[in-house]
Amino acid sequence: MTKLQLALDGELNDALAILESVDPYIDIAEVGTPLVFREGAAALRQIRRMRPHLRLVADLKIMDAGEAEAQIAFSAGADAVTVMALASDATILGALKAARARRGQVMIDMMQVAEPIERARQLLDFGCDLLCLHTAHDMQAAQGSPFGQLAELREAMPDAPLAIAGGVKPATLEEILPWRPQVIVVGSAITGAADPRRVAQRIQERIREYGRD
Repeated sequence: MTKLQLALDGELNDALAILESVDPYIDIAEVGTPLVFREGAAALRQIRRMRPHLRLVADLKIMDAGEAEAQIAFSAGADAVTVMALASDATILGALKAARARRGQVMIDMMQVAEPIERARQLLDFGCDLLCLHTAHDMQAAQGSPFGQLAELREAMPDAPLAIAGGVKPATLEEILPWRPQVIVVGSAITGAADPRRVAQRIQERIREYGRD
């Protein structure tokens, strides 16, 4: 069944409070890139200590020094790291080496990839665990959502492990769920809501309902 991943990009104290509130309704916690910049690996360690049952993704968006940077995240308690699809093959293979040594995973961010199907096939051949279709934050107004790219890859690669991120909210679930992503990443639709717990519950309930349809 599709998993719900919560992207935490704000201040650490706010992130911890939101996590406590939404814990029953999320499957994966993501320490987002802005939070990594603010707090470093300490944010990973603290969330791992306080929420040991949750899968934890470090959204490092690795572009170089793949093995070394991935090791930092795995040593701090991450279960997975993100690496950019635009990174060199050597960088991606380095991150995969670190992941395998720690029984971790590599999630590839497909942002700005010109030929996503071709690159996706290469990445899966390398052994990458998940491909995330992602519209950049600064480009969402111009490019819209990544839902079309999700459909394109699912049609071309029916069994590929896919995730979707960027502009996801309760109202867009009906566009997303038919394409069977393994992970749906939600950020500000939950963290910026007046009632984050209720929004997370609503999204999780719809995911589960769709899985039973």
